[in-house]
Amino acid sequence: KTMTTKPTLSTELGLTPDAIAQLRNNSFTVVDDFLPLDLANQLLSDADNLNSNGHFKQHYFQFGGSALAKPFVYEMDLSALDGRMGDAMNNNLGSWKDMIDDIGPEFVKKVDDLDKQFDDASTTTTPSTTTTTPALSLDINARPAIKIQLNTGGGSFPWHYDNPGPPNLRALTCVVYLNPTWKDGDGGEIVLWPFLSKSTMVSPLHRRAVLFYSDRVLHRVLPSKKRRVCFTIWSPGTNVNSKRDVALSKDVLQFTSYDQAVQFFSQSPLQRVVSRAVYSEEYLESLLECIEGTRGGDGEDAASASESVSSAEKERVVKQHNASVMSIVSKLRPLIDEFRRRKECIENEHAN
Repeated sequence: KTMTTKPTLSTELGLTPDAIAQLRNNSFTVVDDFLPLDLANQLLSDADNLNSNGHFKQHYFQFGGSALAKPFVYEMDLSALDGRMGDAMNNNLGSWKDMIDDIGPEFVKKVDDLDKQFDDASTTTTPSTTTTTPALSLDINARPAIKIQLNTGGGSFPWHYDNPGPPNLRALTCVVYLNPTWKDGDGGEIVLWPFLSKSTMVSPLHRRAVLFYSDRVLHRVLPSKKRRVCFTIWSPGTNVNSKRDVALSKDVLQFTSYDQAVQFFSQSPLQRVVSRAVYSEEYLESLLECIEGTRGGDGEDAASASESVSSAEKERVVKQHNASVMSIVSKLRPLIDEFRRRKECIENEHAN
């Protein structure tokens, strides 16, 4: 009986040294044809089956100590599944069992290898004038977290960081899209906004992957007008949320110029401390858009979404957001004002 050789991971997942170089230089990268077509189609089919069998649950996110629902957004957390699963659940997972056991862990190892190769190459070539993002330092011995998400149409995500701080261990986010019929106008694009740089909008095309640093790339998902499916692999790191990455002390703020401050925060996870104040209007707009839902869906989903967010709840969200912003501004007003001015300059430059 002839045995078929399984493709190596680099071939199977379309992950290249160039992609990791872009990730290190820009804090994010976009990889088309990340999955082979047959695998992508099978994952989508198996996700539909899991959804039909009731395994997807309403998605919630934390804000101000409360769990807020994202209308029209449902998920299945594969990280909650372990070796104690019964045969029935294992069979229901289909190709997602391979994602949990093999593809996900091997993806982490491959990224780690390419990340180290990037550093090795950097030490043997002429130093670049471009400041690169630090090494990922992935934990190849820990299983990555994997979650499937379904947007039935109308849902969105507010601006956020995937790793907001301790005890989160996420170092790298990899979002993979499973949308074979997506076209312009369907919505659901992810928008990446590296600190005080121009934003980049990426369409959720079938088999496309978007990789970015979990603790230093602000991002959101625009309202989806059509059904949208993706899954995310979060790779844990061995060097995330150290004291220097979470404690904004007076020692840190000893800058000789605003240019130096911009360069520092652009490369440091400490940007998470100030970003809500710098991008205050954008944060609030996306937050309200998310919890309200942007259009009526079909049937019961539409009715429940329109009734789920009261005026009092929206007012509470606005107050919590404003209080958080003012707490930051009161301590760092000159810095925040300068960062806001530069953000507007960048926006105006790219709008013209």
